[in-house]
Amino acid sequence: MKAISILAAAGLASAQAAPDVVPTILGIRGANSAGCFSATSMNMAFSANNLHLDFADMRASVTPADPYDSEAAICVMSIELGAFPQGWRMALADITYTGHAKLSGGARLKSFAANAYFQWEHLKNSNPVNEPTVKNASGSYLMNIPEKRVDFGATGAYDQDFLVNIPNTGLAWSPCFTGQEYSYDDKMEVQFQFQAYMTKEGFSKTGSGVFGRATGAPLSADFKVAWEKCDTTQRNAWGQFRMGDYESCQRIGPGTTDGQPTVKW
Repeated sequence: MKAISILAAAGLASAQAAPDVVPTILGIRGANSAGCFSATSMNMAFSANNLHLDFADMRASVTPADPYDSEAAICVMSIELGAFPQGWRMALADITYTGHAKLSGGARLKSFAANAYFQWEHLKNSNPVNEPTVKNASGSYLMNIPEKRVDFGATGAYDQDFLVNIPNTGLAWSPCFTGQEYSYDDKMEVQFQFQAYMTKEGFSKTGSGVFGRATGAPLSADFKVAWEKCDTTQRNAWGQFRMGDYESCQRIGPGTTDGQPTVKW
């Protein structure tokens, strides 16, 4: 009976820790950067309490023949989300990296970093056929961790799997979802940036390192997802950054034959 009374005192949030509907991944866009060549080939899974990503093409290495003293494996990608649960908002509680590194001769896997930026674009006007299409945008960082030092290889040769957990000490919440965001009027996406920093600084003639597993995804990232009930009427006040008339598109006339545009951005 004592355990039951403790649970009851925790309130309604504990009665249902996550919504029944989990957002759907509508699309993935990747930006090529050091060591991450094709974000569109990622394996992704979104459950109520976890967002899992496998970086299938992330590679990084430093060798004695390399003229550069450092190299970072950086991946930038965006996912567009839809089918949001009504009356809920989400946050990212922490991130866990898992992978493998083989380091010798002074090469080190120095640090990890991660950030996640949530952006919401909303169609401002309701008659976009005859009037200019105008959008407002709001955004906030759900996670912004510039560096987590690990220094694998700093004390000698290193050849093993690793697991690095990085807590997100200050939860930042998404807007409160109405359940109607999967429409022409609203677009919501999260842009992620992941970084694993490998260096042979000071050991340019001997440092050798390879980041990644021999088989399977070289690096995986798992976000712990937190949920909270919320008031949807408050969502228009959401956002660290707010941009009115973020984007505008206007039809300037019927089709022409002189090569002039019929739409003005």
